[in-house]
Amino acid sequence: MSDGSDIKGPTAEECLVMFREGTEHLRQMTASMEVCWNPNESNPGRLHNLYARNLIKCYVSKFADLSASIIEAAEKEHYLTYALCGRSLIEHVATLRYYMLHKYSPLLSGGSVDVTKLIEVDDQHLRGGKFDWEAFLKADYRKLWTAAAEKSGSQKKSAPQKSKTQNDTERPSPTRIGECIKSWAAMSPGVGVLYDLFCDMVHPNIGSTFLVASVGPNGLYFSKDRGESLGRRIFDQSFPLLVSVTQKPFGEFLMMLMETIWAEDEIG
Repeated sequence: MSDGSDIKGPTAEECLVMFREGTEHLRQMTASMEVCWNPNESNPGRLHNLYARNLIKCYVSKFADLSASIIEAAEKEHYLTYALCGRSLIEHVATLRYYMLHKYSPLLSGGSVDVTKLIEVDDQHLRGGKFDWEAFLKADYRKLWTAAAEKSGSQKKSAPQKSKTQNDTERPSPTRIGECIKSWAAMSPGVGVLYDLFCDMVHPNIGSTFLVASVGPNGLYFSKDRGESLGRRIFDQSFPLLVSVTQKPFGEFLMMLMETIWAEDEIG
């Protein structure tokens, strides 16, 4: 990302043309990458390959959906939606980058690979999270409410807390997005600036307020149709930066993830 000294570059409209082409390419990739998840695979090498292929499919599918939503948001002038999806793109690239550089590379750069540790990283990468999805999908709302009350301190901790702790152990914790962004921004300070911008456009404050504002003959209006759209102006300035920060690194780190897949004759 530029440090701001060279403002000239592709316009938002020019970036949208390239962005549409890239999104269509991602859509085609998702159609040719079907692989069924099988956590019961007994061979460690093949299990890692399953994790890697499913992670690749997840990243491509989510990137394609977010990109398509950004295109639609630009066409329909839904700039809040654009901001939400843009921040998510940055977070996904930051997370993929963090895993490849700080989790996978140290394990794979030596002569021998600790496959058990590698699969632990795979599992955290694919399944890491704080929310109890098992309880939600089973509609066990009582369990969710109880855990939330205990977390907030509104109820005394009791015997059910043991069950909660066991479930937390089974569900790997996520890598914090703040850590991923900090790592990336340390190498590319502009990433930190862009992420702060998109966070401000998402949070309920002046940044998101600007996205639904316009400037008319008599001044500022907090509606989009009273004059020049501030949301459009912000989109025109921020979208080329978003594209420059996310597109190339996403492809590079996705390729690194692909390269962790072992050929069949390499699997013991």
